[in-house]
Amino acid sequence: MLNRDDVDEELQRGFGLSIDGIEPLLRTGGDAAEMKFMECCRYLWQAEGAELIEPFIEAVFNKLPDKSRCVLFQRMLTIVYLAQDAEPTPPE
Repeated sequence: MLNRDDVDEELQRGFGLSIDGIEPLLRTGGDAAEMKFMECCRYLWQAEGAELIEPFIEAVFNKLPDKSRCVLFQRMLTIVYLAQDAEPTPPE
């Protein structure tokens, strides 16, 4: 698995930011923080899949206020449910 330094390198490449650079925004919570978190997750997923997502979430998710964590968790569950519904069912 990749580590925080790898995440910082990829975030620097894609956004010109590091984990430390986005932490102040994430700590404030609200729509802007939630959108930046999701934007970073999407970018990291496209770059390297779960290998970069896991250390990113470990580093920043708990820095978000409770309400933002709750909102993000609900959004992630919705995405998972939609993806499952979109999968074709195998013929019987």
